[in-house]
Amino acid sequence: MDRPGRIHSVASALASQGHSVTIELTTSPGSASAQAREAANCGADVVFACGGDGTVHEVVQGLVAENGNPAAALGIVPVGSANALARHLRLSLDPVKAALAQVRGIERTIPVGKLECDGQVRYFTVMAGAGPDGALVYLMSTAHKSQLGRSAYYLRAAQLFATRRFHPFGVEYIEAGSNVAVEATAVALMAVRVSDLGGLFGGLTSRTASIESSELELYFVRRPAWLSLPLWFVSSWLGWQRRNPLLKHVKTAAFECRPLNKARIHVQADGEWIGCAPFRVSIVPGALRIRVPYG
Repeated sequence: MDRPGRIHSVASALASQGHSVTIELTTSPGSASAQAREAANCGADVVFACGGDGTVHEVVQGLVAENGNPAAALGIVPVGSANALARHLRLSLDPVKAALAQVRGIERTIPVGKLECDGQVRYFTVMAGAGPDGALVYLMSTAHKSQLGRSAYYLRAAQLFATRRFHPFGVEYIEAGSNVAVEATAVALMAVRVSDLGGLFGGLTSRTASIESSELELYFVRRPAWLSLPLWFVSSWLGWQRRNPLLKHVKTAAFECRPLNKARIHVQADGEWIGCAPFRVSIVPGALRIRVPYG
C-alpha cells in the first residue's frame, strides 16, 4: 500500500474508534509547521506527523510552546525511512497500530532541544550535530532520500568520509553538576536525545538518552579526523567508548560552537540542514506535549 493509502487507513481506524479526524496534505516544503500550528490553535487535541523524522521535525516547530503551555500534542504515524523518534517511543512501525496505541496511551509533556543558528531558531527531539553529519545532511537531496531511504545516507557517508577534509571547530559547554565552562576543539559533534539512532549509527549513542531528560548527551571527537571518526564507530560498536581517547561524552544543558577558521561547519537537527556555525544549543523545559503508548 502506498503512503496516501496507509494514511487513509489510519484515519479510518481512528474514526472507527469515535475520533474526529481531518487529513491535511502539506502544501510546500516546510508548510507542515504552519499547518500544525494552525491546527493546534483551532482546537486539535493531537496533531499526527505522517512521515519520517523530517516530517516530525517540521510538525514539532508548530507545536512547541516555550511558555510551557503547548496547545496540542504530537502524534506520529511512522511512514519514513529511519523513524528514530518512533522507535525510541517503542511505536509499532505499522501506521495503524502506532496511531491506535498512541490515542489509547498517555500524554507526556517533555523538554525539547533548541538550536539557534544563522538568525533562526529550530527545535529538535532526536539530535543535533555539526561537522560530518551536518555536511552529510547538506549534501543529501530529497530525490536520493526518497529513492534509497537509509541506504542513501550510507552511500553518501562513505563518499564523504573518503573525499572530505573535516575542519576543527570550538566547543564550549558546562558539564552537568558543574558550574565551570569548558572549552574544547572538535571535528565532529552530536547532541543526542534518543537511545538509538538506528542502522549503522545505532551504536554511537548512549542507551540512557531520553526525550524526557532535561540534559543533552553530548558527544564530540577530537583531531585528527582521519583517525578519530572511524575510531568513533569502531569503539562504539565494540562497547569501548570509554577507552577511546579521542571521544568525549558529557551531559550538559547547553553548549556553543564556533568555527576556528573560514571553513564552513555545517549544522543539522533531526536530519534537516539548518545552516553553518556559529550556533548555540539549549534545552527548553515543558515545551512539547507528546502521545506515548505506555505509562
